[in-house]
Amino acid sequence: MIPSDHEFVRQRLRLVQEKLANEGGDYVYAGDSRVCRRTQPATRRDTQTRREARLLRKLLSQTGEGQVLTALQTWRRHLGNALTEHRQRYREMQKAYDDWWALPPYRRQKVAQPDKPPSPRMIDQKGAPWIVDERLLTLFDDLTERLQKWLAIDSF
Repeated sequence: MIPSDHEFVRQRLRLVQEKLANEGGDYVYAGDSRVCRRTQPATRRDTQTRREARLLRKLLSQTGEGQVLTALQTWRRHLGNALTEHRQRYREMQKAYDDWWALPPYRRQKVAQPDKPPSPRMIDQKGAPWIVDERLLTLFDDLTERLQKWLAIDSF
């Protein structure tokens, strides 16, 4: 049987959508086969899940069969380069902002807060904005690794 990367994306999207549907529940997966009661909103995890769903939908709509892995690797490389350029461009501004936050609170009150550097945003071909950060790049790496395993297992 020939492995299908689009089938992988569809299955992963179904799992992610189920996770999104249950994100408002009282219990959350805590790892190592444990479940715990939600005590506070897990906004970072929920945002990451929504990001993954958006990326998977984009992969399904913009890639053909057999092109998903190449697209993931190319987009990851492009976005990684854009993030590096952004960090270099705003290095001094970020350093001033970080130095201000490192001050003790009593000194921070007396010093004007410097401008915060803009978040690294990219606009894709469809005009949709993407915030490029380490978590997005990690998502690309994770999906690439999962897809490679999927293709390796199905090829046996």
